[in-house]
Amino acid sequence: MTWLYLLVNLGSIAVPFLLSFDKKVAFYTKWKAFWPANLITLLFFVVWDVLFTEAGIWGFNDTYLLGPHLFGLPLEEWLFFICIPYACVFMYETFRSYIKGNPFKRIGRPAFVLLFLLCIALVIAYPERYYTFYTALFTAVGLALLWRKNPDWLGWLVFSYLIILIPFIVANGILTGIEFWNYPFFNENVEGINDMIVWYNNKHNLAYRIFSVPIDDTIYGFLLIGMNISLYELFLKRHHSKTA
Repeated sequence: MTWLYLLVNLGSIAVPFLLSFDKKVAFYTKWKAFWPANLITLLFFVVWDVLFTEAGIWGFNDTYLLGPHLFGLPLEEWLFFICIPYACVFMYETFRSYIKGNPFKRIGRPAFVLLFLLCIALVIAYPERYYTFYTALFTAVGLALLWRKNPDWLGWLVFSYLIILIPFIVANGILTGIEFWNYPFFNENVEGINDMIVWYNNKHNLAYRIFSVPIDDTIYGFLLIGMNISLYELFLKRHHSKTA
């Protein structure tokens, strides 16, 4: 089972990569915008990951890892920050290519305000729970920056994330020892979950789970995907201005 985490990564990116050559989406033509955006985001999250791993806020089960580590992180964890964002940004572009109009055009900004207020509340309420605190803090800062710029794709980001959240929870669920048939939707007592590829110290999160996934991951996921998409749109705009 040493290949399990790798399989989760490859399974996440396989179909999106193959469909990147679809004529209508043609995501491969936008790789010049995606890869620099992903690299910047990866570096940010890897530094965060290294620090939290060293602090014991989360960690990895070597039983499900191939073995190679870099800066204390398994190879599979590095690939996670490439494969998952690739799949998510691809889905974002697919929605924009195949859905006419912006379904969440009027919802984007109000949704950002609600999430921002939630993040501020978490920052104030849980300064000692480092995963909750820093995830909420970084997300609040990112939301404030986006709010200032008010790009026309805010609604698309919200719409895409709500759809992406389902496969995101499934992927993270596999990593955290999910057993769909044994767990209620919300579960506070997670002591019985075994064989986690990635484990979390509940002293540093809200200690509530969606299946086996820490509920904090829903905000963390938004930050990961939102940062990739924001930088992707920035590089895409710059690329278009140079070719215009």
